[in-house]
Amino acid sequence: MPVDPVRDAAVHILLRVLNEAQHAEVLIDRRLQRNRFSPQGGRFLAHLVYGVLRHKLLCDHVLRAICEQPLDRLPPLVLMVLRMGVFQRFFCDNVTAPALVHTSVELAKRYGHAGLARVVNAVLRRLPDTLADADIPDREVDFVEFLRVRYSMPRHLVRLWVHLYGKEGAERFCAACNEPAPMTLRVNTLRTDAGTLAENLLKAGIVVSRPCAHLEALRVEGGGNPLKTLWFKQGHFMVQDAASMLAAHLAGPEPGALILDSCAAPGGKATHLAALSGGRAVVIAQDRYPGRIARIQENCARLAVSNVYALCADAMVPPFPDNFFDVVLVDAPCSGLGTLRRHPEIKWRAADTPPQQLAGVQCAMLRKAVKVCKNGGLIIYSVCTLTPEETVEVVSEIAGEGTCAPEDGAESFNSWKTAQGQYQTTPADEAWDGFFLTRFRKQS
Repeated sequence: MPVDPVRDAAVHILLRVLNEAQHAEVLIDRRLQRNRFSPQGGRFLAHLVYGVLRHKLLCDHVLRAICEQPLDRLPPLVLMVLRMGVFQRFFCDNVTAPALVHTSVELAKRYGHAGLARVVNAVLRRLPDTLADADIPDREVDFVEFLRVRYSMPRHLVRLWVHLYGKEGAERFCAACNEPAPMTLRVNTLRTDAGTLAENLLKAGIVVSRPCAHLEALRVEGGGNPLKTLWFKQGHFMVQDAASMLAAHLAGPEPGALILDSCAAPGGKATHLAALSGGRAVVIAQDRYPGRIARIQENCARLAVSNVYALCADAMVPPFPDNFFDVVLVDAPCSGLGTLRRHPEIKWRAADTPPQQLAGVQCAMLRKAVKVCKNGGLIIYSVCTLTPEETVEVVSEIAGEGTCAPEDGAESFNSWKTAQGQYQTTPADEAWDGFFLTRFRKQS
Protein backbone atom coordinates (compact mmCIF):
# COMPACT_ATOMS: atom_id res chain seq x y z
CA MET A 1 0.00 0.00 0.00
CA PRO A 2 1.21 3.57 -0.66
CA VAL A 3 2.61 5.48 2.28
CA ASP A 4 1.02 8.67 3.55
CA PRO A 5 2.91 11.44 1.68
CA VAL A 6 2.59 13.93 4.56
CA ARG A 7 4.08 11.57 7.13
CA ASP A 8 6.71 10.50 4.61
CA ALA A 9 7.72 14.12 4.09
CA ALA A 10 7.79 14.73 7.86
CA VAL A 11 10.19 11.83 8.46
CA HIS A 12 12.65 13.05 5.84
CA ILE A 13 12.52 16.64 7.08
CA LEU A 14 13.14 15.49 10.65
CA LEU A 15 16.14 13.43 9.59
CA ARG A 16 17.70 16.43 7.86
CA VAL A 17 16.97 18.77 10.75
CA LEU A 18 18.36 16.48 13.46
CA ASN A 19 21.17 14.80 11.55
CA GLU A 20 22.30 17.55 9.18
CA ALA A 21 21.56 20.68 11.28
CA GLN A 22 19.09 22.01 8.71
CA HIS A 23 16.38 24.53 9.62
CA ALA A 24 12.88 23.07 9.98
CA GLU A 25 11.09 26.19 8.79
CA VAL A 26 13.10 26.31 5.56
CA LEU A 27 12.64 22.61 4.78
CA ILE A 28 8.90 22.72 5.48
CA ASP A 29 8.45 25.72 3.19
CA ARG A 30 10.41 24.03 0.40
CA ARG A 31 8.42 20.81 0.72
CA LEU A 32 5.09 22.66 0.67
CA GLN A 33 6.10 24.51 -2.48
CA ARG A 34 7.20 21.29 -4.16
CA ASN A 35 4.47 18.87 -3.10
CA ARG A 36 1.43 21.14 -3.09
CA PHE A 37 -0.27 19.46 -0.15
CA SER A 38 -3.77 20.58 0.77
CA PRO A 39 -3.95 23.32 3.43
CA GLN A 40 -4.89 20.64 5.98
CA GLY A 41 -1.98 18.45 4.86
CA GLY A 42 0.43 21.36 5.11
CA ARG A 43 -0.70 22.13 8.65
CA PHE A 44 -0.36 18.48 9.65
CA LEU A 45 3.15 18.34 8.17
CA ALA A 46 4.25 21.33 10.25
CA HIS A 47 2.51 19.91 13.32
CA LEU A 48 4.37 16.60 13.00
CA VAL A 49 7.78 18.14 12.38
CA TYR A 50 7.62 20.76 15.11
CA GLY A 51 5.89 18.36 17.49
CA VAL A 52 8.61 15.72 17.27
CA LEU A 53 11.30 18.39 17.59
CA ARG A 54 9.61 19.80 20.69
CA HIS A 55 9.05 16.40 22.33
CA LYS A 56 11.96 14.32 21.01
CA LEU A 57 13.47 13.50 24.40
CA LEU A 58 10.07 12.54 25.84
CA CYS A 59 9.42 10.28 22.83
CA ASP A 60 12.77 8.55 23.32
CA HIS A 61 12.12 8.11 27.05
CA VAL A 62 8.81 6.37 26.33
CA LEU A 63 10.31 4.24 23.56
CA ARG A 64 13.18 2.97 25.73
CA ALA A 65 10.65 1.45 28.12
CA ILE A 66 8.84 -0.55 25.43
CA CYS A 67 11.48 -1.21 22.77
CA GLU A 68 13.62 -4.35 23.22
CA GLN A 69 16.43 -2.93 21.07
CA PRO A 70 18.60 0.00 22.14
CA LEU A 71 17.37 3.06 20.24
CA ASP A 72 20.83 3.87 18.90
CA ARG A 73 20.89 0.49 17.11
CA LEU A 74 17.73 1.22 15.14
CA PRO A 75 18.09 2.65 11.63
CA PRO A 76 17.65 6.45 11.90
CA LEU A 77 14.59 6.47 9.67
CA VAL A 78 12.86 3.76 11.71
CA LEU A 79 13.65 5.59 14.96
CA MET A 80 12.12 8.75 13.48
CA VAL A 81 8.99 6.82 12.48
CA LEU A 82 8.69 5.56 16.07
CA ARG A 83 9.17 9.04 17.52
CA MET A 84 6.48 10.34 15.22
CA GLY A 85 4.19 7.52 16.38
CA VAL A 86 4.68 8.47 20.04
CA PHE A 87 3.99 12.11 19.28
CA GLN A 88 0.78 11.25 17.45
CA ARG A 89 -0.44 9.05 20.31
CA PHE A 90 0.04 11.73 22.96
CA PHE A 91 -0.46 15.00 21.10
CA CYS A 92 -2.68 14.39 18.04
CA ASP A 93 -6.27 13.90 19.22
CA ASN A 94 -7.57 13.45 15.67
CA VAL A 95 -5.25 10.48 14.92
CA THR A 96 -6.57 7.10 16.08
CA ALA A 97 -4.27 4.39 17.45
CA PRO A 98 -4.91 2.04 14.50
CA ALA A 99 -4.18 4.84 12.03
CA LEU A 100 -0.86 5.79 13.61
CA VAL A 101 0.24 2.14 13.79
CA HIS A 102 -0.79 1.39 10.21
CA THR A 103 0.82 4.48 8.67
CA SER A 104 4.00 3.95 10.67
CA VAL A 105 4.27 0.30 9.63
CA GLU A 106 3.82 1.26 5.96
CA LEU A 107 6.67 3.77 6.29
CA ALA A 108 8.88 1.12 7.89
CA LYS A 109 8.08 -1.33 5.07
CA ARG A 110 9.04 1.21 2.46
CA TYR A 111 12.39 2.14 3.95
CA GLY A 112 13.31 -1.03 5.84
CA HIS A 113 12.55 -4.71 5.68
CA ALA A 114 9.71 -6.86 6.97
CA GLY A 115 11.49 -7.45 10.28
CA LEU A 116 11.74 -3.71 10.99
CA ALA A 117 8.10 -3.26 10.09
CA ARG A 118 7.21 -5.93 12.65
CA VAL A 119 9.33 -4.10 15.25
CA VAL A 120 7.50 -0.83 14.57
CA ASN A 121 4.15 -2.60 14.78
CA ALA A 122 5.01 -4.30 18.08
CA VAL A 123 6.49 -1.22 19.73
CA LEU A 124 3.67 1.16 18.81
CA ARG A 125 1.02 -1.32 19.96
CA ARG A 126 2.66 -1.24 23.41
CA LEU A 127 2.42 2.53 23.73
CA PRO A 128 0.57 3.88 26.79
CA ASP A 129 -2.87 5.19 25.92
CA THR A 130 -2.14 8.70 27.19
CA LEU A 131 0.79 10.74 28.39
CA ALA A 132 -0.60 10.48 31.92
CA ASP A 133 -0.08 6.71 31.71
CA ALA A 134 3.60 7.05 30.74
CA ASP A 135 6.31 6.47 33.33
CA ILE A 136 7.69 10.00 33.83
CA PRO A 137 10.32 10.77 36.50
CA ASP A 138 8.83 11.87 39.80
CA ARG A 139 9.04 15.65 40.14
CA GLU A 140 9.34 15.37 43.92
CA VAL A 141 12.32 13.00 43.70
CA ASP A 142 14.32 14.69 40.92
CA PHE A 143 12.81 17.95 39.70
CA VAL A 144 15.47 18.60 37.05
CA GLU A 145 15.03 15.12 35.56
CA PHE A 146 11.25 15.57 35.59
CA LEU A 147 11.50 18.81 33.59
CA ARG A 148 14.11 17.29 31.28
CA VAL A 149 11.87 14.37 30.30
CA ARG A 150 8.39 15.88 30.53
CA TYR A 151 9.26 18.97 28.49
CA SER A 152 12.11 17.50 26.40
CA MET A 153 14.61 20.09 27.54
CA PRO A 154 18.34 19.29 27.69
CA ARG A 155 19.58 19.06 31.26
CA HIS A 156 21.98 22.01 31.03
CA LEU A 157 19.11 24.22 29.86
CA VAL A 158 16.80 23.01 32.62
CA ARG A 159 19.45 23.95 35.16
CA LEU A 160 19.81 27.36 33.52
CA TRP A 161 16.06 28.03 33.69
CA VAL A 162 15.91 26.92 37.34
CA HIS A 163 18.83 29.23 38.11
CA LEU A 164 17.18 32.18 36.35
CA TYR A 165 13.52 31.69 37.27
CA GLY A 166 13.30 29.27 40.23
CA LYS A 167 11.49 25.94 40.11
CA GLU A 168 7.99 27.19 39.34
CA GLY A 169 9.23 29.74 36.84
CA ALA A 170 11.41 27.13 35.14
CA GLU A 171 8.46 24.80 34.66
CA ARG A 172 6.35 27.61 33.22
CA PHE A 173 9.20 28.49 30.88
CA CYS A 174 9.69 24.88 29.73
CA ALA A 175 5.96 24.42 29.18
CA ALA A 176 5.73 27.67 27.20
CA CYS A 177 8.61 26.62 24.94
CA ASN A 178 6.62 23.54 23.90
CA GLU A 179 3.65 25.61 22.73
CA PRO A 180 3.46 27.01 19.18
CA ALA A 181 4.25 30.72 19.04
CA PRO A 182 1.48 33.03 17.85
CA MET A 183 1.77 34.73 14.49
CA THR A 184 2.29 38.45 15.09
CA LEU A 185 2.08 41.12 12.41
CA ARG A 186 3.88 44.46 12.52
CA VAL A 187 1.66 47.06 10.97
CA ASN A 188 3.48 49.11 8.33
CA THR A 189 2.51 52.60 9.47
CA LEU A 190 3.81 54.06 6.20
CA ARG A 191 0.82 52.39 4.51
CA THR A 192 -1.92 51.96 7.11
CA ASP A 193 -2.70 51.84 10.84
CA ALA A 194 -3.51 49.02 13.25
CA GLY A 195 -7.25 49.67 13.39
CA THR A 196 -7.69 49.82 9.63
CA LEU A 197 -5.59 46.71 9.04
CA ALA A 198 -7.50 44.80 11.74
CA GLU A 199 -10.79 45.69 10.05
CA ASN A 200 -9.53 44.68 6.62
CA LEU A 201 -8.23 41.34 7.91
CA LEU A 202 -11.54 40.68 9.66
CA LYS A 203 -13.33 41.12 6.33
CA ALA A 204 -11.07 38.34 5.03
CA GLY A 205 -12.11 36.15 7.97
CA ILE A 206 -8.90 36.70 9.99
CA VAL A 207 -9.33 37.65 13.64
CA VAL A 208 -6.54 39.65 15.31
CA SER A 209 -5.93 41.26 18.70
CA ARG A 210 -3.60 43.93 20.09
CA PRO A 211 -1.02 42.28 22.42
CA CYS A 212 0.48 45.63 23.43
CA ALA A 213 -0.93 49.12 23.16
CA HIS A 214 2.55 50.63 22.74
CA LEU A 215 3.47 48.64 19.63
CA GLU A 216 2.22 48.37 16.05
CA ALA A 217 1.49 44.69 16.66
CA LEU A 218 -1.50 42.52 15.76
CA ARG A 219 -1.63 38.93 16.97
CA VAL A 220 -3.46 36.48 14.73
CA GLU A 221 -6.11 34.65 16.76
CA GLY A 222 -7.78 32.63 14.03
CA GLY A 223 -9.14 32.49 10.51
CA GLY A 224 -7.18 32.27 7.29
CA ASN A 225 -3.57 32.91 6.41
CA PRO A 226 -2.71 36.65 6.41
CA LEU A 227 0.14 35.98 3.98
CA LYS A 228 -2.41 35.02 1.32
CA THR A 229 -4.22 38.35 1.52
CA LEU A 230 -4.04 41.41 -0.67
CA TRP A 231 -2.92 43.40 2.37
CA PHE A 232 0.28 41.40 2.64
CA LYS A 233 1.06 41.76 -1.06
CA GLN A 234 0.49 45.50 -0.81
CA GLY A 235 2.92 45.78 2.10
CA HIS A 236 0.51 46.68 4.88
CA PHE A 237 2.32 44.44 7.37
CA MET A 238 5.31 42.24 8.02
CA VAL A 239 5.39 39.09 10.15
CA GLN A 240 7.48 40.00 13.19
CA ASP A 241 7.34 38.97 16.84
CA ALA A 242 6.24 41.65 19.25
CA ALA A 243 9.47 41.40 21.25
CA SER A 244 11.45 42.04 18.08
CA MET A 245 9.63 45.34 17.67
CA LEU A 246 11.02 46.76 20.91
CA ALA A 247 14.46 47.46 19.45
CA ALA A 248 13.29 50.11 16.98
CA HIS A 249 11.17 51.79 19.66
CA LEU A 250 14.14 51.89 22.04
CA ALA A 251 16.09 53.66 19.29
CA GLY A 252 13.35 56.26 18.84
CA PRO A 253 14.46 57.21 15.30
CA GLU A 254 13.93 60.85 14.39
CA PRO A 255 13.53 62.42 10.95
CA GLY A 256 16.94 63.19 9.45
CA ALA A 257 18.80 60.69 11.64
CA LEU A 258 21.51 58.52 10.10
CA ILE A 259 21.01 54.96 11.37
CA LEU A 260 22.96 51.72 10.96
CA ASP A 261 21.33 48.32 11.40
CA SER A 262 24.52 46.29 11.49
CA CYS A 263 23.01 42.77 11.17
CA ALA A 264 19.87 43.63 9.29
CA ALA A 265 18.55 40.63 7.32
CA PRO A 266 15.71 40.03 6.61
CA GLY A 267 15.00 43.70 7.23
CA GLY A 268 12.28 43.66 9.86
CA LYS A 269 13.98 46.04 12.28
CA ALA A 270 15.47 48.24 9.52
CA THR A 271 12.08 48.80 7.90
CA HIS A 272 10.56 49.37 11.34
CA LEU A 273 13.15 52.06 12.06
CA ALA A 274 12.31 53.61 8.71
CA ALA A 275 8.59 53.62 9.45
CA LEU A 276 8.97 55.08 12.96
CA SER A 277 10.88 58.00 11.47
CA GLY A 278 7.99 58.65 9.11
CA GLY A 279 10.18 57.59 6.21
CA ARG A 280 12.53 60.52 6.85
CA ALA A 281 15.55 58.90 8.50
CA VAL A 282 18.34 57.30 6.46
CA VAL A 283 18.71 53.64 7.45
CA ILE A 284 21.69 51.58 6.29
CA ALA A 285 20.68 47.90 6.43
CA GLN A 286 23.96 46.00 6.58
CA ASP A 287 24.45 42.24 6.38
CA ARG A 288 27.51 40.16 5.63
CA TYR A 289 25.79 37.55 3.44
CA PRO A 290 24.99 38.55 -0.18
CA GLY A 291 21.99 36.20 -0.36
CA ARG A 292 20.37 37.96 2.58
CA ILE A 293 20.71 41.38 0.97
CA ALA A 294 18.13 40.31 -1.62
CA ARG A 295 15.65 39.53 1.19
CA ILE A 296 16.11 43.01 2.65
CA GLN A 297 15.51 44.55 -0.75
CA GLU A 298 12.44 42.40 -1.38
CA ASN A 299 10.88 43.43 1.93
CA CYS A 300 11.66 47.09 1.35
CA ALA A 301 10.02 46.93 -2.08
CA ARG A 302 6.89 45.18 -0.78
CA LEU A 303 6.55 47.56 2.18
CA ALA A 304 7.20 50.59 -0.07
CA VAL A 305 10.08 51.72 2.15
CA SER A 306 12.35 54.08 0.24
CA ASN A 307 14.69 55.26 2.99
CA VAL A 308 16.44 51.93 3.69
CA TYR A 309 19.65 51.19 1.80
CA ALA A 310 20.89 47.60 1.83
CA LEU A 311 24.64 47.06 2.02
CA CYS A 312 26.68 43.85 2.00
CA ALA A 313 29.30 44.37 4.70
CA ASP A 314 30.59 42.73 7.88
CA ALA A 315 29.64 44.20 11.26
CA MET A 316 33.10 43.23 12.47
CA VAL A 317 34.71 45.35 9.74
CA PRO A 318 32.23 48.19 9.15
CA PRO A 319 33.13 50.30 6.07
CA PHE A 320 32.35 53.60 7.80
CA PRO A 321 34.41 56.31 9.49
CA ASP A 322 34.34 56.77 13.24
CA ASN A 323 31.62 58.96 14.79
CA PHE A 324 29.38 58.63 11.72
CA PHE A 325 25.92 57.43 12.82
CA ASP A 326 23.32 58.91 15.15
CA VAL A 327 21.99 55.45 16.03
CA VAL A 328 23.51 51.98 15.65
CA LEU A 329 21.44 48.84 16.14
CA VAL A 330 23.34 45.64 16.93
CA ASP A 331 20.93 42.72 16.61
CA ALA A 332 23.74 40.30 17.25
CA PRO A 333 24.08 36.60 16.43
CA CYS A 334 23.20 34.63 19.55
CA SER A 335 22.15 31.24 20.89
CA GLY A 336 18.51 31.98 20.02
CA LEU A 337 17.15 30.32 23.17
CA GLY A 338 14.37 32.89 23.44
CA THR A 339 12.82 31.54 20.23
CA LEU A 340 12.43 27.85 21.13
CA ARG A 341 8.69 28.04 20.43
CA ARG A 342 9.43 28.90 16.80
CA HIS A 343 12.68 26.99 16.38
CA PRO A 344 12.63 23.98 18.73
CA GLU A 345 15.59 22.39 16.96
CA ILE A 346 17.80 25.03 18.61
CA LYS A 347 17.68 23.25 21.95
CA TRP A 348 19.29 20.14 20.45
CA ARG A 349 22.21 22.27 19.18
CA ALA A 350 22.58 24.65 22.11
CA ALA A 351 25.66 22.88 23.46
CA ASP A 352 27.51 23.16 20.13
CA THR A 353 28.54 26.80 20.61
CA PRO A 354 29.13 27.89 24.22
CA PRO A 355 27.47 31.19 25.17
CA GLN A 356 30.87 32.50 26.25
CA GLN A 357 32.08 32.17 22.66
CA LEU A 358 29.02 33.98 21.32
CA ALA A 359 29.47 36.70 23.94
CA GLY A 360 32.96 37.35 22.60
CA VAL A 361 31.52 38.03 19.15
CA GLN A 362 28.73 40.17 20.59
CA CYS A 363 31.17 42.34 22.56
CA ALA A 364 33.37 42.75 19.48
CA MET A 365 30.37 43.88 17.42
CA LEU A 366 29.33 46.36 20.11
CA ARG A 367 32.84 47.85 20.22
CA LYS A 368 32.70 48.40 16.46
CA ALA A 369 29.25 49.94 16.84
CA VAL A 370 30.51 52.34 19.49
CA LYS A 371 33.34 53.46 17.19
CA VAL A 372 31.07 54.33 14.26
CA CYS A 373 28.45 55.97 16.49
CA LYS A 374 28.64 59.74 17.08
CA ASN A 375 29.49 61.04 20.52
CA GLY A 376 26.20 61.31 22.36
CA GLY A 377 24.55 58.88 19.95
CA LEU A 378 22.64 55.69 20.73
CA ILE A 379 23.66 52.06 20.45
CA ILE A 380 20.85 49.50 20.79
CA TYR A 381 21.89 45.95 21.67
CA SER A 382 19.38 43.21 20.97
CA VAL A 383 19.57 39.40 21.25
CA CYS A 384 16.84 36.74 21.19
CA THR A 385 18.32 34.78 24.06
CA LEU A 386 18.39 34.83 27.86
CA THR A 387 21.75 33.39 28.92
CA PRO A 388 23.61 35.63 31.39
CA GLU A 389 26.79 35.42 29.30
CA GLU A 390 25.06 36.95 26.25
CA THR A 391 22.97 39.50 28.12
CA VAL A 392 23.91 41.10 31.44
CA GLU A 393 27.55 40.03 31.25
CA VAL A 394 27.96 41.58 27.80
CA VAL A 395 26.41 44.81 29.06
CA SER A 396 28.66 44.79 32.11
CA GLU A 397 31.79 44.32 30.01
CA ILE A 398 30.94 47.03 27.47
CA ALA A 399 29.74 49.52 30.08
CA GLY A 400 32.87 48.85 32.13
CA GLU A 401 35.04 50.08 29.27
CA GLY A 402 33.70 53.60 29.78
CA THR A 403 32.84 54.37 26.16
CA CYS A 404 29.07 54.14 26.65
CA ALA A 405 26.56 53.71 29.44
CA PRO A 406 23.12 52.09 29.73
CA GLU A 407 20.32 54.64 29.57
CA ASP A 408 16.62 54.15 30.24
CA GLY A 409 14.14 54.28 27.39
CA ALA A 410 10.62 55.66 27.62
CA GLU A 411 8.45 54.82 30.63
CA SER A 412 6.28 52.64 28.37
CA PHE A 413 9.12 50.09 28.52
CA ASN A 414 9.10 49.82 32.31
CA SER A 415 7.11 46.57 32.43
CA TRP A 416 10.10 44.84 30.77
CA LYS A 417 12.84 46.73 32.62
CA THR A 418 15.34 44.63 34.57
CA ALA A 419 18.05 47.25 35.25
CA GLN A 420 19.00 50.70 34.01
CA GLY A 421 18.62 50.70 30.24
CA GLN A 422 18.06 46.91 30.18
CA TYR A 423 14.86 45.13 29.15
CA GLN A 424 13.80 41.53 28.84
CA THR A 425 10.77 39.61 27.56
CA THR A 426 10.02 35.92 28.05
CA PRO A 427 7.95 33.27 26.24
CA ALA A 428 6.33 32.48 29.58
CA ASP A 429 4.14 35.43 28.53
CA GLU A 430 2.54 33.89 25.44
CA ALA A 431 2.63 37.11 23.41
CA TRP A 432 6.42 37.35 23.42
CA ASP A 433 9.58 35.59 22.36
CA GLY A 434 12.50 35.85 24.79
CA PHE A 435 14.50 38.98 23.96
CA PHE A 436 17.09 41.00 25.85
CA LEU A 437 17.72 44.62 24.89
CA THR A 438 19.94 47.41 26.15
CA ARG A 439 19.97 51.08 25.19
CA PHE A 440 23.49 52.57 25.44
CA ARG A 441 24.40 56.27 25.16
CA LYS A 442 27.91 56.90 23.80
CA GLN A 443 29.95 59.10 26.08
CA SER A 444 31.40 62.32 24.69
